[in-house]
Amino acid sequence: MIFIKIYAIIIKNKHKKERNILNLFNFNKTVPFVRKKGIKGYFQIIFHSFFDLVLLNFIFVLTSLPIVTIGASYKALVEVLNKYAEDENVYPIREYFSNFKKEFLKSSGYGILFLFTFFIIAFSCNFYLNLAKENIIFLLFACVSLICLILLAMIFGWFFPLFTKIDQKLSALIINSFILSFRFIKSTLCFLAVVLICFLLIFAFFPYSLPVIFILPFVLIALASSCGAAEKINEVFDIKKD
Repeated sequence: MIFIKIYAIIIKNKHKKERNILNLFNFNKTVPFVRKKGIKGYFQIIFHSFFDLVLLNFIFVLTSLPIVTIGASYKALVEVLNKYAEDENVYPIREYFSNFKKEFLKSSGYGILFLFTFFIIAFSCNFYLNLAKENIIFLLFACVSLICLILLAMIFGWFFPLFTKIDQKLSALIINSFILSFRFIKSTLCFLAVVLICFLLIFAFFPYSLPVIFILPFVLIALASSCGAAEKINEVFDIKKD
Protein backbone atom coordinates (compact mmCIF):
# COMPACT_ATOMS: atom_id res chain seq x y z
CA MET A 1 0.00 0.00 0.00
CA ILE A 2 2.88 2.38 0.83
CA PHE A 3 4.38 1.86 -2.64
CA ILE A 4 1.02 2.51 -4.30
CA LYS A 5 0.63 5.79 -2.38
CA ILE A 6 4.18 6.89 -3.23
CA TYR A 7 3.60 6.08 -6.92
CA ALA A 8 0.33 8.06 -6.89
CA ILE A 9 2.08 11.11 -5.37
CA ILE A 10 4.88 10.93 -7.99
CA ILE A 11 2.38 10.74 -10.87
CA LYS A 12 0.34 13.62 -9.42
CA ASN A 13 3.45 15.83 -9.09
CA LYS A 14 4.57 14.86 -12.58
CA HIS A 15 1.27 16.01 -14.12
CA LYS A 16 1.41 19.21 -12.06
CA LYS A 17 4.90 20.00 -13.37
CA GLU A 18 3.92 19.18 -16.97
CA ARG A 19 1.09 21.69 -16.70
CA ASN A 20 3.54 24.46 -15.79
CA ILE A 21 6.18 23.66 -18.46
CA LEU A 22 6.03 25.54 -21.77
CA ASN A 23 5.21 23.06 -24.54
CA LEU A 24 7.27 24.79 -27.20
CA PHE A 25 6.42 22.79 -30.29
CA ASN A 26 2.88 21.54 -29.67
CA PHE A 27 0.53 23.82 -31.59
CA ASN A 28 -2.33 21.31 -31.50
CA LYS A 29 -4.00 22.28 -28.24
CA THR A 30 -3.44 24.92 -25.61
CA VAL A 31 -4.68 23.98 -22.13
CA PRO A 32 -6.00 26.85 -20.02
CA PHE A 33 -4.33 27.94 -16.82
CA VAL A 34 -5.42 30.13 -13.93
CA ARG A 35 -5.10 33.53 -15.56
CA LYS A 36 -4.54 36.88 -13.95
CA LYS A 37 -6.67 39.85 -14.90
CA GLY A 38 -5.91 43.05 -16.81
CA ILE A 39 -2.41 43.94 -18.02
CA LYS A 40 -0.82 41.15 -15.95
CA GLY A 41 -3.10 38.65 -17.67
CA TYR A 42 -2.11 40.05 -21.08
CA PHE A 43 1.61 39.49 -20.44
CA GLN A 44 0.92 36.14 -18.79
CA ILE A 45 -0.73 34.88 -21.99
CA ILE A 46 2.23 36.12 -24.06
CA PHE A 47 4.66 34.26 -21.77
CA HIS A 48 2.70 30.99 -21.60
CA SER A 49 1.69 30.86 -25.28
CA PHE A 50 4.51 32.77 -26.99
CA PHE A 51 5.20 30.24 -29.75
CA ASP A 52 1.48 29.80 -30.47
CA LEU A 53 1.18 33.56 -30.85
CA VAL A 54 4.19 33.81 -33.19
CA LEU A 55 2.74 31.11 -35.43
CA LEU A 56 -0.70 32.75 -35.40
CA ASN A 57 0.83 36.11 -36.36
CA PHE A 58 2.72 34.48 -39.26
CA ILE A 59 -0.44 32.76 -40.55
CA PHE A 60 -2.39 36.01 -40.17
CA VAL A 61 0.13 37.89 -42.34
CA LEU A 62 0.05 35.16 -45.01
CA THR A 63 -3.75 35.00 -45.16
CA SER A 64 -3.92 38.82 -45.27
CA LEU A 65 -1.58 39.23 -48.26
CA PRO A 66 -4.44 39.52 -50.79
CA ILE A 67 -5.48 42.62 -48.71
CA VAL A 68 -9.19 42.00 -49.39
CA THR A 69 -9.04 39.06 -46.94
CA ILE A 70 -7.64 41.11 -44.06
CA GLY A 71 -11.05 41.38 -42.36
CA ALA A 72 -11.57 37.61 -42.42
CA SER A 73 -8.00 37.08 -41.17
CA TYR A 74 -8.33 39.55 -38.30
CA LYS A 75 -11.72 38.21 -37.29
CA ALA A 76 -10.31 34.66 -37.22
CA LEU A 77 -7.34 35.85 -35.16
CA VAL A 78 -9.55 37.66 -32.64
CA GLU A 79 -11.90 34.68 -32.33
CA VAL A 80 -8.99 32.40 -31.42
CA LEU A 81 -7.46 34.95 -29.03
CA ASN A 82 -10.83 35.42 -27.31
CA LYS A 83 -10.42 31.86 -26.04
CA TYR A 84 -6.96 32.64 -24.69
CA ALA A 85 -8.36 35.71 -22.97
CA GLU A 86 -11.26 33.72 -21.51
CA ASP A 87 -9.00 30.88 -20.36
CA GLU A 88 -10.60 28.18 -22.52
CA ASN A 89 -9.26 25.14 -24.36
CA VAL A 90 -8.20 26.16 -27.86
CA TYR A 91 -6.80 24.44 -30.94
CA PRO A 92 -5.16 27.61 -32.31
CA ILE A 93 -4.26 26.66 -35.89
CA ARG A 94 -7.24 24.43 -36.58
CA GLU A 95 -9.68 26.98 -35.16
CA TYR A 96 -8.00 29.88 -36.97
CA PHE A 97 -8.65 28.35 -40.41
CA SER A 98 -12.14 27.25 -39.39
CA ASN A 99 -12.99 30.80 -38.28
CA PHE A 100 -11.31 32.25 -41.37
CA LYS A 101 -13.77 30.42 -43.64
CA LYS A 102 -16.78 31.17 -41.42
CA GLU A 103 -18.65 34.35 -42.49
CA PHE A 104 -15.79 35.02 -44.91
CA LEU A 105 -17.55 37.53 -47.16
CA LYS A 106 -19.06 39.56 -44.33
CA SER A 107 -15.86 39.80 -42.30
CA SER A 108 -13.81 40.59 -45.42
CA GLY A 109 -16.26 43.38 -46.24
CA TYR A 110 -15.95 44.82 -42.74
CA GLY A 111 -12.16 44.69 -43.02
CA ILE A 112 -12.17 46.56 -46.34
CA LEU A 113 -14.53 49.16 -44.88
CA PHE A 114 -12.21 49.84 -41.92
CA LEU A 115 -9.12 49.85 -44.14
CA PHE A 116 -10.67 52.26 -46.65
CA THR A 117 -11.95 54.60 -43.90
CA PHE A 118 -8.54 54.57 -42.19
CA PHE A 119 -6.70 55.56 -45.37
CA ILE A 120 -9.21 58.30 -46.21
CA ILE A 121 -8.92 59.88 -42.75
CA ALA A 122 -5.12 59.44 -42.63
CA PHE A 123 -4.81 61.03 -46.08
CA SER A 124 -7.03 63.93 -44.98
CA CYS A 125 -4.93 64.48 -41.86
CA ASN A 126 -1.71 64.59 -43.91
CA PHE A 127 -3.33 66.80 -46.57
CA TYR A 128 -4.48 69.42 -44.07
CA LEU A 129 -1.13 69.35 -42.24
CA ASN A 130 0.60 70.28 -45.52
CA LEU A 131 -1.91 73.07 -46.15
CA ALA A 132 -1.39 74.33 -42.60
CA LYS A 133 2.17 75.30 -43.53
CA GLU A 134 0.70 78.08 -45.68
CA ASN A 135 -2.46 78.83 -43.70
CA ILE A 136 -2.70 78.02 -39.99
CA ILE A 137 -6.50 77.64 -40.18
CA PHE A 138 -6.04 74.22 -41.84
CA LEU A 139 -4.41 72.98 -38.64
CA LEU A 140 -7.90 72.85 -37.14
CA PHE A 141 -9.05 70.50 -39.93
CA ALA A 142 -5.94 68.36 -39.35
CA CYS A 143 -6.80 68.09 -35.64
CA VAL A 144 -10.38 67.08 -36.45
CA SER A 145 -9.05 64.38 -38.81
CA LEU A 146 -6.70 63.14 -36.10
CA ILE A 147 -9.56 62.92 -33.58
CA CYS A 148 -11.60 60.95 -36.15
CA LEU A 149 -8.63 58.60 -36.62
CA ILE A 150 -8.41 57.97 -32.86
CA LEU A 151 -12.17 57.36 -32.64
CA LEU A 152 -11.93 54.90 -35.53
CA ALA A 153 -9.14 53.01 -33.71
CA MET A 154 -11.25 52.94 -30.52
CA ILE A 155 -14.24 51.50 -32.40
CA PHE A 156 -12.00 49.00 -34.19
CA GLY A 157 -10.69 47.68 -30.87
CA TRP A 158 -14.20 46.59 -29.86
CA PHE A 159 -15.79 45.91 -33.25
CA PHE A 160 -14.30 42.50 -34.09
CA PRO A 161 -14.53 41.01 -30.56
CA LEU A 162 -18.18 42.13 -30.61
CA PHE A 163 -18.70 40.73 -34.12
CA THR A 164 -17.37 37.31 -33.06
CA LYS A 165 -19.73 37.11 -30.08
CA ILE A 166 -23.11 38.57 -31.08
CA ASP A 167 -25.14 38.67 -34.27
CA GLN A 168 -25.95 42.31 -35.07
CA LYS A 169 -26.23 44.57 -38.08
CA LEU A 170 -23.22 46.67 -39.08
CA SER A 171 -24.75 49.88 -37.75
CA ALA A 172 -25.49 48.26 -34.35
CA LEU A 173 -21.97 46.84 -34.15
CA ILE A 174 -20.44 50.26 -34.81
CA ILE A 175 -22.71 52.06 -32.32
CA ASN A 176 -22.17 49.44 -29.60
CA SER A 177 -18.41 49.47 -30.22
CA PHE A 178 -18.40 53.25 -29.85
CA ILE A 179 -20.38 53.10 -26.59
CA LEU A 180 -18.29 50.26 -25.11
CA SER A 181 -15.04 52.02 -26.00
CA PHE A 182 -16.01 54.90 -23.68
CA ARG A 183 -17.75 52.78 -21.06
CA PHE A 184 -14.58 50.72 -20.59
CA ILE A 185 -12.15 53.52 -21.37
CA LYS A 186 -9.25 51.92 -19.46
CA SER A 187 -9.33 48.82 -21.68
CA THR A 188 -9.66 51.04 -24.75
CA LEU A 189 -6.65 53.16 -23.78
CA CYS A 190 -4.56 50.02 -23.19
CA PHE A 191 -5.49 48.79 -26.67
CA LEU A 192 -4.57 52.17 -28.22
CA ALA A 193 -1.25 52.13 -26.36
CA VAL A 194 -0.36 48.70 -27.78
CA VAL A 195 -1.32 49.84 -31.31
CA LEU A 196 0.73 53.03 -30.97
CA ILE A 197 3.81 51.29 -29.56
CA CYS A 198 3.77 48.54 -32.21
CA PHE A 199 3.42 50.91 -35.17
CA LEU A 200 5.89 53.47 -33.81
CA LEU A 201 8.54 50.78 -33.37
CA ILE A 202 7.88 49.37 -36.85
CA PHE A 203 8.14 52.77 -38.55
CA ALA A 204 11.05 53.95 -36.39
CA PHE A 205 13.25 50.99 -37.33
CA PHE A 206 11.96 50.43 -40.87
CA PRO A 207 13.17 48.62 -43.04
CA TYR A 208 15.04 46.62 -40.35
CA SER A 209 11.73 45.98 -38.58
CA LEU A 210 10.22 44.33 -41.67
CA PRO A 211 10.93 40.73 -40.52
CA VAL A 212 9.34 41.53 -37.14
CA ILE A 213 5.99 42.10 -38.89
CA PHE A 214 5.82 38.33 -39.46
CA ILE A 215 6.57 37.54 -35.82
CA LEU A 216 4.41 39.49 -33.33
CA PRO A 217 2.83 42.94 -33.84
CA PHE A 218 -0.60 42.00 -35.20
CA VAL A 219 -1.18 39.25 -32.67
CA LEU A 220 -0.16 41.62 -29.84
CA ILE A 221 -2.73 44.17 -31.07
CA ALA A 222 -5.48 41.56 -31.48
CA LEU A 223 -4.67 40.05 -28.07
CA ALA A 224 -4.93 43.49 -26.44
CA SER A 225 -8.36 43.84 -28.07
CA SER A 226 -9.50 40.40 -26.87
CA CYS A 227 -8.14 40.77 -23.33
CA GLY A 228 -9.81 44.16 -22.99
CA ALA A 229 -13.13 43.29 -24.59
CA ALA A 230 -14.04 39.58 -24.51
CA GLU A 231 -15.09 39.16 -20.87
CA LYS A 232 -16.67 42.61 -20.72
CA ILE A 233 -18.83 41.83 -23.77
CA ASN A 234 -19.90 38.58 -22.08
CA GLU A 235 -20.88 40.60 -19.01
CA VAL A 236 -22.75 43.38 -20.83
CA PHE A 237 -24.68 41.10 -23.20
CA ASP A 238 -25.06 38.26 -20.65
CA ILE A 239 -23.25 35.72 -22.85
CA LYS A 240 -22.76 32.41 -21.08
CA LYS A 241 -19.66 30.30 -21.71
CA ASP A 242 -20.21 26.87 -23.22
